[in-house]
Amino acid sequence: PRYGGGGGAGRDGDMPAEIRQFVESLGLEWWCGEVLKRLSLFQRQQIIKDMSGMEGARNPSGVIMSRVRGIVDISELVSIFVDINNIDSSVQDDLLAMSPDQQASVIGPGIYLQNVRNPSTVVRSRMNNVLAGREAVERR
Repeated sequence: PRYGGGGGAGRDGDMPAEIRQFVESLGLEWWCGEVLKRLSLFQRQQIIKDMSGMEGARNPSGVIMSRVRGIVDISELVSIFVDINNIDSSVQDDLLAMSPDQQASVIGPGIYLQNVRNPSTVVRSRMNNVLAGREAVERR
């Protein structure tokens, strides 16, 4: 399995069996299991039901996150984002002080920050970009 990545996430032993089985059956990224674990039972069941028959999806992790964004409000998404990326408290406080639209822009490029040394620095940069009226992640 692909469990065990960055931040505060990936503690293999605390993943409920039904989530682990779902993640493995669809070949999801390990962090999708971390997101699903943080949803309510009702939300999780709704997503799992929506995904039945999606075994051949080209990007099943992307499909899952699209479904999550459709049923979870921005405050829940921000909480999940902060948790799985292990964002430090000062950045978290500043993120929570932003408007819901600004928060959505900051987390829009991806709920899990992959291949970064310091997730808090990346989030701070995204926040500064959004506050300056730019895209959270500038294209080069």
